[in-house]
Amino acid sequence: MPRLMSALFALFLVIALHSSAFAADTPKVLRFGLLPAEDASNMVKDFSGIADHVGKAVGLPTSVQVSQSYNALIEALRAGHLDVVYVGGGQYVAAREQGIDVVPLVLAVDDTGRTYYKAAIIVAADSDIKTLKDLKDKTFAFVTPTSTSGGVGPRFFLLKQGIDPERDFKRVIYAGKHDSALLAVLNKKVDAGAVGDVYFPRWKERKLINYSEYIENENLLKDSNIRILGAQKVPGTPMIARGALGPEMIEKIRKAFESTPKDVLSHYRIWGPLVGFRATSPQEFDELAEMEHLAKTLKK
Repeated sequence: MPRLMSALFALFLVIALHSSAFAADTPKVLRFGLLPAEDASNMVKDFSGIADHVGKAVGLPTSVQVSQSYNALIEALRAGHLDVVYVGGGQYVAAREQGIDVVPLVLAVDDTGRTYYKAAIIVAADSDIKTLKDLKDKTFAFVTPTSTSGGVGPRFFLLKQGIDPERDFKRVIYAGKHDSALLAVLNKKVDAGAVGDVYFPRWKERKLINYSEYIENENLLKDSNIRILGAQKVPGTPMIARGALGPEMIEKIRKAFESTPKDVLSHYRIWGPLVGFRATSPQEFDELAEMEHLAKTLKK
């Protein structure tokens, strides 16, 4: 009898493992979703080389789309309409705290070796706002409430400095995109705003801003038409995948990102020069989760 029970248990285990392997939701097309950062057609074109490389590595055709909003991107992932999405760290943390089955794959590595970026509080260079304290009773542009570098990060930073956006600003707007927040500041639609510093090189290329040097550790843009009043460091921009793809497919996708050739990476410059991807894990975003929890606590 013990031998029979052992045999039955072994058979059950094999069946269970076999079933779980087939339970992985392998798509016919690997569908990528991107953050709404700038013109959608340009983003799709620039990212297509990376998508094609990953698709070939895992043996699947690919499609790329730009979502209309941060929340729409996460909802599409939850519903199984997208497989891999490029989001801010805040969106990943929010998704996992909502119980959505998502797995962080890789972080982008820029040409300085950074896998983090900064939420920068900016004003026009000719603004009479000189310090963070001068922001009180002014108008302010966030990107969206859930944007990591345009919403969560700067709000956390401002609250730490004793500035409550709901109480201390004359008016708050949500611009929707980082370049829209920048233009709202430059065109004097608002007095100040929050943007991700990863966009600075791209904006310089497009002649939206000018600067001769970005001294990151001093939060200083030399000879620029904008000034940085302060900044909050936040984890980098991760690629995340549906957990339903299964661990085997997820690992294949992760390794494919890590092996993307540099000449392919160079075409995607939405967040400045990209030189690679580095594997990441949920633990790398624990500090950001604490940041968001603290921001909510301070807001109360």
